[in-house]
Amino acid sequence: MDAPWSSKATLQTTDSLVRLSKEILDFEKYIEPTKNEKLNRDTLFYSTTQLINSLWPDNKTTAFGSFVTGLQFPSSDIDINIDFEVMPKNNKIDVLKIIRKKLAAEGIFQNRRMRLVATAKIPVLMATDDNEISMDVTVQNESLSSNRTATWIKEYPALKPLFMVLKQSISTHRVSSLPTFEPLSAKTAGLASYSLICMIVSFLQLQVDPSFKSSDPSYYGTLLIGFLVFYSNFDNEKQAISLNNGGAYLTKDKCPIELQTKTGKLTIVDPDVEGANVARSTLRFDTIQLIFAHMVENLQKRISINSNYGSILSSIIKIANSHYYGEPRSEGVRFKVKYTWIETGRPKSKAAKRYAKHNNINNKYRGGTIHRAGEGHYRDRGFNNHRNPYNRNSHNDFNDDRSQDQDFYSREYQRHQHNNRSHLAEHYRKKATKNRTR
Repeated sequence: MDAPWSSKATLQTTDSLVRLSKEILDFEKYIEPTKNEKLNRDTLFYSTTQLINSLWPDNKTTAFGSFVTGLQFPSSDIDINIDFEVMPKNNKIDVLKIIRKKLAAEGIFQNRRMRLVATAKIPVLMATDDNEISMDVTVQNESLSSNRTATWIKEYPALKPLFMVLKQSISTHRVSSLPTFEPLSAKTAGLASYSLICMIVSFLQLQVDPSFKSSDPSYYGTLLIGFLVFYSNFDNEKQAISLNNGGAYLTKDKCPIELQTKTGKLTIVDPDVEGANVARSTLRFDTIQLIFAHMVENLQKRISINSNYGSILSSIIKIANSHYYGEPRSEGVRFKVKYTWIETGRPKSKAAKRYAKHNNINNKYRGGTIHRAGEGHYRDRGFNNHRNPYNRNSHNDFNDDRSQDQDFYSREYQRHQHNNRSHLAEHYRKKATKNRTR
């Protein structure tokens, strides 16, 4: 019941990484749109485009985002953009107001369930229909990332299953000191979905040995853990991620855009828009790294406990609507997952404190699991029999040397303390102390 995406036979696979790999592929299939979800989205898209065409026959209405790339979750929205050779009104906002009025008149959306965000950098009409499907409408808003993502999915077959697992798991993590922070939301200074896609592609380009193929039964499990280990230690203040021409890590003197060296910032050179940083909205990458490290701990702890049977992936993805394998999952917004809270101390800002008090965050952690930062075993247990495929120049096994762990924890503690990252400094201080006492 805790892993409704996989069969009993899969969960009894002896090798842990092979079992995790099978679960990743099973989850990708489990989470793909159902017939009803697809029908509801297609119907809404058709109705809206027909309405817009009735207003301006010469327009070009196109979808972008997950609706095009196929990276859809049960509650994913539809993003559409309208292009005109000649704007029918003075500005984009006037066009969106006309569309809003017409959508309400035709009964496609109720007026109370539509909101025009006119003050945004790109004005957007946000609406939700009676099936709880959301749609965002923009005007003259070119989106190159969707085409780029579709190309990458064909070029890197591992991209889609890794993205579906990572997005689902990362998005359900929260830290107690920042209760309003959503790690996969650019609106709260987290990662945008496209930033995560770029990080996965960069990892596949630069960190995976070309000889390590998908035919290896442990392929996807090894990649998932490798991604989390690599980026939990990525030095984002000294290097930028570049994806063109096979990918590269760029230092400040070689980066074509400004390398963001401030704490929590991340620099990803946009492969299509000159001078742009894909991750420009990310301000808390240090907190995201803490979440990555925590996810590694949970996976490794589950592997050590369930060495020969049981779900490993359910240690980072927890379905709220419990059901058995083979039974249909809940659809649309009715599909729920449980949050995993990482204890990093109480909120510091007044707004965060009010939010925590209102939701009783520090006392009950509703619908999820509590984990204290610094607990667990952030060591690569259970992988000593597998070659490290992440570094092209290294074929060493995962390093399980305690003294190196100790050096790393102490070094990270000093770095975060120096940069006034109190919750991260405390996290690594506890790890260093616990490692010494083993």
